[in-house]
Amino acid sequence: MVDDILSEIKQCEIDERKIVEFDSEYDFMQLSVDLTIEVGQYVCLAASILPGDRKAWSRDEAILGGHLIRLFKLISAFLDQTCQRRREMTVVVGRMAFECIINLKYLLKNASPNLFTSYIHYSLKHEKRLRAEILANIAKRGGEILNIEQRMLRSIDKAFKTSEVAPDAVEPKNLKNWGGKNLFEKAKDVGLEEAYLAAIGGPSHSVHGNWQELLEYNIELTDGGFVPDLDWHTPRPQLGSAICYQALIVTIEYLEYLRYLSPSKIEEIIKKLEQLLARVILLDQLHEKFLTDKHKMANTGVDSDAAETAAQVTT
Repeated sequence: MVDDILSEIKQCEIDERKIVEFDSEYDFMQLSVDLTIEVGQYVCLAASILPGDRKAWSRDEAILGGHLIRLFKLISAFLDQTCQRRREMTVVVGRMAFECIINLKYLLKNASPNLFTSYIHYSLKHEKRLRAEILANIAKRGGEILNIEQRMLRSIDKAFKTSEVAPDAVEPKNLKNWGGKNLFEKAKDVGLEEAYLAAIGGPSHSVHGNWQELLEYNIELTDGGFVPDLDWHTPRPQLGSAICYQALIVTIEYLEYLRYLSPSKIEEIIKKLEQLLARVILLDQLHEKFLTDKHKMANTGVDSDAAETAAQVTT
């Protein structure tokens, strides 16, 4: 099955000789989309690997695998909004992808029964509070249960049962963060504290609709004041490159964690991921060079066509 999937993944070629001739950022975006598609396919493949003896995950294994599946779906959503040229939404989805990556890296690095239980208890604290509120309302009515309450209680009880957790074991007041760390502290623990500001801090404006996000995408300053900006903004390659890079790193870490399942096959997949990672890095470097050269020409007043002609003459 793995071999069949591997054979279907189309490799996005990064031809440096052709790329150095690009004259617009749109050319880079096309390649960035193709690379992101390939990354998403490999993330999906890794997330589909199950223990051969059981063909199913345990609860704790499902936490890790579930994060990788979530990452695959976020990459798919990111691609969708990128192709629709909606930069505003790619920032929101990108922020969610980075949080998913940080959480998975932290879980892999610090994997333990206590950490997995903490993760689940933190998630269930909402269900615990909702359950308590429903039961209190039923008690106020002298035991009368509404149909909607019955359905909600069944759903909540199912969540606890599936999670292998008793409702009384969850104490919301003691669950400020799962794992005892907030998201920044988790990022620092896995070596992503420097990336946090750009990947989480800034994009949080877009998630919450802060003033900075309104200024960037939704309103425009004119001589008479502010006016609506109803147009979507065109995505740029940098965010996709960053997501691809970090997604590949955490997928490799996930496969390293599962290496015992099939050492030779997982090693084969990891090598392909490392080759893909090198292509992601190369495209990002070439795009940065494109921007640097464009900036230099703008500052010196050199026409891009004239510069290209001069370069051809000197070679």
